[in-house]
Amino acid sequence: IGINYIQATMKGGRRCSTNTAFLFPAKDIYNKVYKPTEKMDGFVIFPMIMRPKSKGRIWLRDANPFHYPLIDPNYFANEKDLDVAVAGVRIVQKMLKTDAMQKLDAKILSTPLPGCVQHTFDSDEYWKCTARYITFTIYHLSGTCKMGPKEDRSTVVDPRLRVHGINNLRVIDASVMPEIPVAHTNGPTIMIGEKGADMIKEDWGIKII
Repeated sequence: IGINYIQATMKGGRRCSTNTAFLFPAKDIYNKVYKPTEKMDGFVIFPMIMRPKSKGRIWLRDANPFHYPLIDPNYFANEKDLDVAVAGVRIVQKMLKTDAMQKLDAKILSTPLPGCVQHTFDSDEYWKCTARYITFTIYHLSGTCKMGPKEDRSTVVDPRLRVHGINNLRVIDASVMPEIPVAHTNGPTIMIGEKGADMIKEDWGIKII
């Protein structure tokens, strides 16, 4: 479980653009739950599932390289991910009970989410319902061209980032990581690029400085 803290409400603060893009199109949810808080001081805490059991899928629509691929994130296909989401909420609730947070009178909004009113507020089933309604990607999706031995049919590239069965083609980006790092993907992706560049130089006999 990861915890992401943002110094903003859904319509205010330096980091509000992502929040608004995420929830504002769902006007029924926004107007019911968040609009009453527009003039209040607040912040957002996102519990994040760092090692999801559910796996998504991306595949080619057809042979035309200009057509968008088909993407199925497959969120919560594995019920254990919902349990982790609820555990993340409970961690946040414990944080809000600390002396520092109590001095701010910090608390979770208690307005039930439309679509989940059939569940008792703050029950595990309620939070599982809200997770299904308003979960979104944290934008670090990777692993679609997994690195590994060609005997493993789930892999795409070998340890030198060459695509199995295709000559003169490499993949050198975040997609080669077998698992999403439990951290920001920026650093690992930069290093994959650096290492991939060195591999290409080696293959062409170019001195690596």
